[in-house]
Formats: sequence, structure tokens, C-alpha cells
Amino acid sequence: MELLKSFGEKVAFHKQRSHRIEALADGVFAIVMTLLVLDIRTPLNEMDSEKGLLVSLWLTIPKIFTFVLSFSLVGQFWVILTNQFNHIQESDRNSIIIVIFFLLFVSLLPFSTSFLSEHLWSRVAIGFYVFNILLIILMGTLHWLYSWHTGLVKLAEDKGIAIHKAIMRLAKTALISYGVVAVACFFSNRMALYATILLQILFTFIGFIEMMNSALKKKLSIINEAKAKHKKSAEQSS
Repeated sequence: MELLKSFGEKVAFHKQRSHRIEALADGVFAIVMTLLVLDIRTPLNEMDSEKGLLVSLWLTIPKIFTFVLSFSLVGQFWVILTNQFNHIQESDRNSIIIVIFFLLFVSLLPFSTSFLSEHLWSRVAIGFYVFNILLIILMGTLHWLYSWHTGLVKLAEDKGIAIHKAIMRLAKTALISYGVVAVACFFSNRMALYATILLQILFTFIGFIEMMNSALKKKLSIINEAKAKHKKSAEQSS
């Protein structure tokens, strides 16, 4: 038993390059993004006139809407995982298993998206969709935490701590936000759907928002410094 335990520990914590799991992740994300668009199909029985074409297009709006929503969501998850691997230089068996479960829930998104598009105002459909998102965020956060605490992240100490805090802050915000939306499904389907859309917009453009906020703060700082210098020079001249 001791021999098996020792062998198991060696296999679990054996370090290896992360490029193989990254390649698998890229392939899964590419397939998931393709499957999302394949769910959009025009109802052929209405295509007998201009009015029929308009009706057909109108009927596909829920599917187009959920496609755009999920496609941007999958893109964000790909960016998150890619960003993690920019700092993770090695993997072991345990971290690979966590990533595989992460990809498992990502692969479930085409189904939850299709289910939501067919029942757009259903609490069950919205709840299932949000629960799917929560599981993906949870596994992504678990992957980073495991990599950080087992030394798979290779960064200078000060820079590493800053990046770790930034990643965890965003992960906690996402988990709490989507957790609130999941609870909202029990009270109002419309509120839950609108909140999901709002969160998706915010998390999609959060990088641009932070960049604009940083640029604005820098500009205000320059203006304040210029005002302070001007005031100081005016006082000296008087």
C-alpha cells in the first residue's frame, strides 16, 4: 500500500509542460464556439413570402441573442484560461484534471444556450444557464488557486502577488455576481435575464472600462499637478 501511495503521489505531482493541455483547451473552445452558431436555424415553413421571411427572421431572434451572449462568454473564458497559462509554466496531473472539468462545463454551454433560446423567459432555463456559468467560473478559480499554492505559477514574488490578487478579486466578483443572479431566478425570470445580460456586458468590457478609468485618473493627476505648479509660481511672484 505504501508503494502504491508513493507511486500515486509521484504521478499526481509529476511536473510536465502545459502546452498539451493548452492545445486541448484551444480545440475544445473552437468546437464549442462552432456548435453555438450551428443551433441557429431558420424555420423553413414560413419562407413563402417576404412577410414569411420577416416572420422567420423574427423567430430566430432568441437564438441569435443567446448565441451572441454565449459566444462572448466563451471568448471570455478562453481569455481567462489563456491568461492563467501565461503565468503557469508547468502542470501536474491534478491541475490537468481540474482543467478537464473546466472544459467539461464549457462544453455544456451549447446545450444550456440552446435550452435558454427555446425557453427564454423560463426560470428553469435561465437558472440552468447561470448555474453552468457558475461551475465554469468555479473550476477556473480552483485551477488558479491550485496552481498558485503548489508552485506551478512562475513569477517574481511582488509581481506574482499583485497578479494573484487581481485574478482572485475578479473571480470573487464574478462568483458573487452570478450567485446573486442564480438566487434572483427564484423571484423574477426577467430580472435574472436582464442581470445576466448586464453582467455579460460589464465583464466583456471591464478591461476597456479600467483602461479608460486609469487614463482619466492620470489626466486628472496631470491637471492637478499643473494647477498646483501654477498656484505655487503665482504665490512666489506675488
